[in-house]
Amino acid sequence: MADPQGDYDDWIELRNLTDQDVDLTGHYLSDEPNNPRKWQCPAGTTIPADGYLLIWADEDGSNTPGPHASFKLSASGEELFLLDTDANLKAVLDSISFGPQETDWSYGRTVADADVWAIMEPTPGAANR
Repeated sequence: MADPQGDYDDWIELRNLTDQDVDLTGHYLSDEPNNPRKWQCPAGTTIPADGYLLIWADEDGSNTPGPHASFKLSASGEELFLLDTDANLKAVLDSISFGPQETDWSYGRTVADADVWAIMEPTPGAANR
């Protein structure tokens, strides 16, 4: 899937399971445990109620439209962290450690069990299959 600039980059999808919009302003994403402030969600970044947010992992941090993180994901595997705001001491809200990835396939939580992760067909903006 192409980003708004027409590039085929990795992406991270966050899902909001609540019936309220979730404001991610000031939250962080990082692929380095020793650098939790690697990319900060811009002001106004929200996940709509029962919705999804795609963040392009393409090192184009300030590119618009976006959002675009200031890092890329490694196809050989790595870790990814979603962290709270500075006011909440950058507490880890969610994280994943993943191994080697397959081109044009997604890695995400399964519908049957949110604690189980699997390689699957990409379904941006929709429930995993």
